[in-house]
Amino acid sequence: MHIIEKYFWIFCTFLVPLLYLVVATAFYVVFYSWKAEKYKDIKIQPAGITYPQFRRELTYSVISLMIFTVMGFGVFLIHHSGYSNVYFDISKYGIVYLFLSVVLMILFHDVYFYWTHRLLHQPGWYRKVHAVHHLSRNPSPFTSLSFHPVEGAIQAAVLPLMVIVIPSHPFALFLFLLYMVYKNVQGHAGFAFNTSAYRPGELNLLHTSSIHHNAHHKHGRGNYGLYLTIWDRIMKTLRKEV
Repeated sequence: MHIIEKYFWIFCTFLVPLLYLVVATAFYVVFYSWKAEKYKDIKIQPAGITYPQFRRELTYSVISLMIFTVMGFGVFLIHHSGYSNVYFDISKYGIVYLFLSVVLMILFHDVYFYWTHRLLHQPGWYRKVHAVHHLSRNPSPFTSLSFHPVEGAIQAAVLPLMVIVIPSHPFALFLFLLYMVYKNVQGHAGFAFNTSAYRPGELNLLHTSSIHHNAHHKHGRGNYGLYLTIWDRIMKTLRKEV
């Protein structure tokens, strides 16, 4: 048995919580504490984060992390039962596919997130579930997993679905999960890391940014995409105002 396969249950169960705690804490420390004065001019919404918001976001984030932990262990159980497409020998699909699979995971998650996000903005779902996330109209790094438990389960469910559909090596999963956590935290950080999300010729013509998602929180609708603006453009839900 490959050593990665031997400890795959640890990888599945604890990787997302570990990545989230490291990335979200790093963003918070740098932009809200250590270098707050340096970066204050690129804060999208000038108001700071109140203690009640901070406490609420941490509370819901802990609940979400518990859900991601359970769902992660579920990925291991699916693999252990023989229903996943997880593989451990890179030569099985080759090095090119290894990195291509990361792109496939991002595209798969982007479609999943856009449409589940649209569902959560339907009146009943929004009022009973998604409103918890939108309590943070001025988001912070810890807003990224500040979910009602039902929403936490919906968003975490993409992981077992992904390993069933896409042949996935643990290294590719690691790269995807690192990008997922980073992009989610960065999108909620509350700072403009680029001058415009919609300037022609820039990567952000198709790629979401902190400006893109901050507008979603500020206005409460539109800009439903996670990684790409493609579905927002197709479905005409793209907002261009900050």
